[in-house]
Amino acid sequence: MNVDEICKIIEEKGFELRGCSLKEVSKIESLFQTNLPATYIDFLTRMGKGAGNFLRGSSAFYNEIFYLKEWASELLLENDFKSLPEDAFVFFMHQGYQFAFFCNYDNDDPPVYYYHEGMNLSDFEKKEERFTDFLTVHLGFLT
Repeated sequence: MNVDEICKIIEEKGFELRGCSLKEVSKIESLFQTNLPATYIDFLTRMGKGAGNFLRGSSAFYNEIFYLKEWASELLLENDFKSLPEDAFVFFMHQGYQFAFFCNYDNDDPPVYYYHEGMNLSDFEKKEERFTDFLTVHLGFLT
């Protein structure tokens, strides 16, 4: 499923999508000194400021995106887990105890890695093969 199809499902459920401007996307790229993957930019411009109940209760939108890497790093430190890869972009955090990130900026739809407090793993879990798969899975929680 692509971002357009995901947006269509969210809108069909009656939720309004609020996207970021290209200037706001540039602000994110500038602050993190990176070029974001195309699918993530599509997510931001379509619903980066909110999407009704989609991802509700999670930090994934523009108003918090600037803090997620810092919060994720603090969580890892508190749990004596390895550090985030230097090029990690944390795009999702839920209730302060789990987060998701991607690294492969050469891929338009990069794999998603995940950390959950209390994991008994020595490395981050590869959660989804693509960012759009991550979004598709979260459609299942949409009410």
